[in-house]
Amino acid sequence: MKTRDRILFTSLLLFNQEGEQNITTVDIANEMDISPGNLYYHFKGKESIIETLYTDYDKQLTLLLNQSMENTLSVEDHWLFIYVLFEEIYKFRFFYLNVADIMFKYPDVERRFRRLLLLKIKTIEALCKSLLERLEVEVDEGDIRFLAENIVQSMMYWFAYQQLVRPQEKGEDLVHLGVYHILSLAAPYIGINQDQYLAIIKKLYKKT
Repeated sequence: MKTRDRILFTSLLLFNQEGEQNITTVDIANEMDISPGNLYYHFKGKESIIETLYTDYDKQLTLLLNQSMENTLSVEDHWLFIYVLFEEIYKFRFFYLNVADIMFKYPDVERRFRRLLLLKIKTIEALCKSLLERLEVEVDEGDIRFLAENIVQSMMYWFAYQQLVRPQEKGEDLVHLGVYHILSLAAPYIGINQDQYLAIIKKLYKKT
């Protein structure tokens, strides 16, 4: 692995473990056993590292969110889509663990994060519409938008909340729990099929 890639890998690891606000470029260099000057050759400071990591995250998530949602998908398909989305968020979770502070310190990241947030809402809205159509439920467009915003809001603060209430939970188990929580938010909109829907997502959760 090239030094530049190692810097990004180590930075992401430390930011996720300790929080971006607690890590300096000297900490990163020490963890890698390289000189601060060697790190500075590749990145002109922590801001440059943060922005590069965000670019990687933005590209991956945008690609995922732009996938076609025109077809009516099964509940299992929705589970898989949300799972992959949560995986990406978890991989770069330090952006979400201290989101207000990071957005304040890095204006360029804030601008791009806002754009990504709006794309999330648009995609999740299409996802909710597809799910409700699959279950043959008619819901007002305004209610679907409200549900989508609730889901995106929950996803945004999920890992920060879980870090407080379930600090022992890590990785895949936490992601699956998040998917189950997100899909359960749609249950009140499903009406008489609610019990059947909840049984399906509970089975999917237990299966994992």
